[in-house]
Amino acid sequence: MKKIIISNLKMNKNFKEFDSYLQTLKSEVKNFQNEIVLCPSSIYLDKLFSEKLKFSIGIQDIDHRNQGAATGSISATQVKNICEYAIVGHSERREVFKEHNEMIKEKISRCWENEITPILCIGESLKIREKGIEEIKKHLFSQLEETLNFNDNFQDIIIAYEPIWAIGTGLSATNNQILEVLEIISEKLSLISNSKNIPVLYGGSVNLDNFKDLQKISNLSGFLIGSASLDPNSLSKIINDF
Repeated sequence: MKKIIISNLKMNKNFKEFDSYLQTLKSEVKNFQNEIVLCPSSIYLDKLFSEKLKFSIGIQDIDHRNQGAATGSISATQVKNICEYAIVGHSERREVFKEHNEMIKEKISRCWENEITPILCIGESLKIREKGIEEIKKHLFSQLEETLNFNDNFQDIIIAYEPIWAIGTGLSATNNQILEVLEIISEKLSLISNSKNIPVLYGGSVNLDNFKDLQKISNLSGFLIGSASLDPNSLSKIINDF
């Protein structure tokens, strides 16, 4: 299975900065043996699409409905001809916008209806982490069980494990901590999906200093990179050395 690197630019870059960002990636990235997915702000999706680069395109979030009265939202039906991927259930959406598992489940369904691969984010808070592995397991299982069904389209989904306490903090989970959780996630996914091979990524302060060490983790299919992806030179180095 090829590796996957996803860049989540979040709410960053103006038009001039994004154009410079793309030009740097275009000249610096050499490794396209793996899947490289760029997820910029939605206002740049059409520009990224028109550049016809080798990168795949993802949207940072989509609405749980296909159309209607939803001011400011973007539906899967509107971007299905541009985006191959969509991030759903990111902790920032869960915490700031109070998105619950039922809504996230609907978003996944909308992705599949429109032939977009959902990137489902799951992860625990520091409070849950401090309670121990059984509480972490309980929390992650609930996120998976309440958003996925046994008859779902498991050949077309990516899971991103992002411990909330490590996102944008500079703190990264240790390899042993990540491996322990990946084994838990894989166990549950195998049961839910009838043993389908589902890619599981890690996200949480992945950067130039730690990505090579993180690569050593077995069963890890790639990274969902936030802060470190804002620098095109850093992102290029991670991609090229992965």
